[in-house]
Parts: sequence; structure tokens; C-alpha cells
Amino acid sequence: MDTSHARPVGDHPEDQPANYHPPTGEPAPENQDNPQMAVDPPSDPPAPEEPQRPPLMDQPFEPAMEALARLEREDPKLAFQAARIVGLYRRLWESCTSKHIEGSKLAKANHGLRETHRHLTDERNKMQLHHDDQMARLQFFDQALESSRLRLSDILKDWDRYSEGVLTQSTVNDDAE
Repeated sequence: MDTSHARPVGDHPEDQPANYHPPTGEPAPENQDNPQMAVDPPSDPPAPEEPQRPPLMDQPFEPAMEALARLEREDPKLAFQAARIVGLYRRLWESCTSKHIEGSKLAKANHGLRETHRHLTDERNKMQLHHDDQMARLQFFDQALESSRLRLSDILKDWDRYSEGVLTQSTVNDDAE
């Protein structure tokens, strides 16, 4: 037997299973029967960012999974149909759980925003109270200043009258002498 033409079994594309994909980084084997059809290796789908799940999220399905395992040994066809239904309920459960987690996150964020709003409202009220207090003081000082100005002008008028009276008396006294 001539081994010079023998290739390892893995090198024959026709020996590969129909759904075989080479590991990432290796080129895809070319189909020699149909050279026009080149297949790129499938790329890994981007991993979606999963929300943090509670550690026992599958706990409600443990009895169903045990029953499915028992049913698979007894009746595989019925087990397949039941597994589809359980799978749908499980996806629905995961969807509801993830929505609940998102809702909890939103509730926490909403609570934080409410606290911030309350704090800012309190600060605004304190500033408004301080502003009103300053305006009242300013009005009081304005009234006090106006009152002082009026008194001072009255004093100056009296002083002018007194000075004129003293001056006229001194001129009368000077004239009398």
C-alpha cells in the first residue's frame, strides 16, 4: 500500500461533517466540487450585556427539569414537546425577571432623583428665605435712612433759621450800639 498519497483524515473536506466549522483562525476548507461557493467561518455573535441576575433564577424550573429528565428516559418524543413548552416558559420567566431587574434599577434611580430634587428644593427655599430676609432688612434700612435724612434736613433747616436769627440779632445789636 502506497502511503505517499494518503492524507490525514481531517484534511479531506468531504470527510468533515456537514455542519463542521473550523476553529477560529483556521481557513475554511474549500469545496473542490463547487469552487464558486466559498464559506466564511461564522463569527461569534457579540455577547449581549446581560443584566445582573439573581443567583437562583432557574430555581422555579428545577422540578420541571427533573420531570423532563425522567420523561426523556421514558418517552423521548413527549419529552421533546414538553421541553419546548418549558423552554418557552423559561424564556418568559427570564424576560420578566430581567424586566423586574431593570424596573428595580429605575426605581433606585428614581428614588435618587427624588432625594436630589428634595434637597435642591430645600436649598432653594432656604435661599428664597434668605433673600426675603435681606429684602426686609434692606427695606428697613431704606426707611431708617429716609427717616434720618428727613430729621437731618429738619435739623439743618432749624440751624439755618437759628443762624439767621442769631445773625439778625447780632446785626440789630450791632446797630443798636
